Amino acid sequence: MSNPGSRIKSLLLAGLLLSSALSAPVMAQEVRYSWLDLSFMVQDFDRMGTQTPVPGQIVDVHGTDGDGVRFRGSVGTWHNLYIFMDYGSTDIDVDVLVTSPGGTFPAVDEFDFTDIRGGIGLKWSVGFATDVYGEVSYDSFFLDFGSFAGEDFDTGNKDIGGALGVRSMISDNLELRGYARYSSHADLDLTTAVYDTGTLFGAGFGWQVIRGLSIVGDYESGQFARWSIGFRLDLDEY
Repeated sequence: MSNPGSRIKSLLLAGLLLSSALSAPVMAQEVRYSWLDLSFMVQDFDRMGTQTPVPGQIVDVHGTDGDGVRFRGSVGTWHNLYIFMDYGSTDIDVDVLVTSPGGTFPAVDEFDFTDIRGGIGLKWSVGFATDVYGEVSYDSFFLDFGSFAGEDFDTGNKDIGGALGVRSMISDNLELRGYARYSSHADLDLTTAVYDTGTLFGAGFGWQVIRGLSIVGDYESGQFARWSIGFRLDLDEY
């Protein structure tokens, strides 16, 4: 069976070639707030944890990185307000070592990493094609490990988050953006399931290849750094 990440990469490459072939000059425009996008995403995890489900048995796990999909959407409502949603789901590679009186037993598998944000934003125009914005969101974070030998590393966190950022159309078809956002689950001790707050920083671009369709790429720093690349459909054009 083919790898899902490979299929997604192939679809994105095909879409990129098609969009490039259809590209045409466009008129300058303001920053848009009604859009949908779908991206391929790579997620960094790099966390280790240890549990003792029964006396004499130790389970060590080491999650590394993985890939998956990211779906985002935004709808401009009234005046300077908009609502948004950001859903990411990745399959993270994990190495497992079970130690018991009978010996050591290694295993490899994958687990689900899900990160969801949704909320409301307010933008301030500081020029024809540059906006500063603030967002308040409800953030959800969940790790679904399953179980190898009776242990339970599954964990989740839900809380309020916020972000401040800037978006600018620096040319007719190129948008650059950057932000800082607060998260209640910026870091995690996998052994104790204790979360730590933090400030994450991100940057991205959008390149409009035909009217209403852009290639988008984004990177976010932090303990669970991630990057994504995909396509955005401008709903204001339809």
